[in-house]
Amino acid sequence: MENVSKDKLSDLELEKLLESVDLNEEVKKTKGSFFEKFKFSVLKLNSTRKEFFEKAPLFSYSLKRILYAFITLYLSIAIVYILLVLFMPDSALVSDYDFGKPTSIKPGSVEYYALIENRKIGYGLSGSLIKQVLIYWRNITPFIPKEVFLPIRINNLVIEGTYEKTWFFLGVIMNKNNGFVNSNVLDEFKGAIPISFLLGGVALLLSYVIGIPLGILSAKYKEKTIDNGIKGFFLGISSIPATVLITMIWIISIKVFGSMGIWGENSYSDFFAIIGVVFLMISIIVVDTRRFVIDEMTSEYTRFAISKGLSSKYVFYVHIFRNAGIRVIKTLPEAFILCLFGSSILVERFWNVPGMSKYILSGVSTNDIYVVLGYIVISSASGVFTSLLSDLLMALLDPRIKLTK
Repeated sequence: MENVSKDKLSDLELEKLLESVDLNEEVKKTKGSFFEKFKFSVLKLNSTRKEFFEKAPLFSYSLKRILYAFITLYLSIAIVYILLVLFMPDSALVSDYDFGKPTSIKPGSVEYYALIENRKIGYGLSGSLIKQVLIYWRNITPFIPKEVFLPIRINNLVIEGTYEKTWFFLGVIMNKNNGFVNSNVLDEFKGAIPISFLLGGVALLLSYVIGIPLGILSAKYKEKTIDNGIKGFFLGISSIPATVLITMIWIISIKVFGSMGIWGENSYSDFFAIIGVVFLMISIIVVDTRRFVIDEMTSEYTRFAISKGLSSKYVFYVHIFRNAGIRVIKTLPEAFILCLFGSSILVERFWNVPGMSKYILSGVSTNDIYVVLGYIVISSASGVFTSLLSDLLMALLDPRIKLTK
């Protein structure tokens, strides 16, 4: 009996001992802190991201290229914005105001400075420069919806306007020489952008279609009569100042060929405007293509391929032409920007083309900030897209380019 009672007593003591033991603290220790969980989640996400990008290197490269390009673009826009605002005279804000009326306010008066201040507020040019830049960045970022103010009437007493929800906003026109005052810059650009792209795009296409074969032909017959003729002609063209060259083409098109000399009058006039841009672009393409082909013709792999018994024709069209073509593709972004937003400006002024050139020239001369910035945004974004497309084409065509480590 005594043994049984002792066993029962020991069982009771064991149960009490087990009940007295608290394992909650030990469990808490094993759970880990919030920061440890967050760190684990970040590491897991980073590992998943790396695995995805390794499987899709082209997408990874494109994403990084776009990101870096737009960082550069936004920083450039910020610098230009700050410079334009710092050096903008007050007269640029009141270019549409008639100070000649007897009832008009006088420059330098209290009412005049009140008008200037209200114009700055209405046009979004008030407050710190950092705040203004951030707002403009937001306005030109297409995937951020925003509500913008469109001024209707601004004087020294009131600021009247409407709010509009939009995805992309370049600002409003401040000078009547660039369009209707207080109208949306993008609305004014919509009619001009297609015309400039048509003129520059067709001219660029013709320049490459004509220039590349001529460059190849010149390289193939290096230091011979054909090469000397092609090289001499286009070097001579490139040595003529652009203004003189376009003036000559414009006068010849009118006096010799009977063209109207004005864009849109007929297809004949439009043709000569395109030819004007082609003459400004084609010399660079011919000379560059010739140089690229000659470089490939004199390279070690070409000599090795011929020494192994491959025909010169096969080596030229399979190896030399392909590798030189890849280098030509690299020139596309620069040529695109130069053609659409450089060479075409001069041609548009001579042929009176209602394209983008009138906005950049007039915008700079009248200190119309948003017109100048809008032109820069459109041209830079076009350059970023073309540069990305060129890089992707090179990655697809050139097996030597590896997007993975």
